[in-house]
Amino acid sequence: MDFKTVGRSGQISLGKDLAGTDFLVEKLADGDIILRRAKVVPLNEKWLDEPRVKERLARADAWLNENKPAETDLDALEADLAASKTKRKQ
Repeated sequence: MDFKTVGRSGQISLGKDLAGTDFLVEKLADGDIILRRAKVVPLNEKWLDEPRVKERLARADAWLNENKPAETDLDALEADLAASKTKRKQ
């Protein structure tokens, strides 16, 4: 256990090993304060933290690692599109 003193600016240094860490600050009725490490997720990004989405993203990352980008042959792509349009008209 460490002993810390609140400085003149009202701050406590917890050390560089906790730099950038988010905390929930709970102020108790008796004046004590409890700090709990927390993971803060913006509401509009919360869906990214759901297990189902995490699994899909992990599969997508694995696919990207196994399938490196390659230059697209635009002439072949145009020919494929034209052929698929012709098939749909029939």
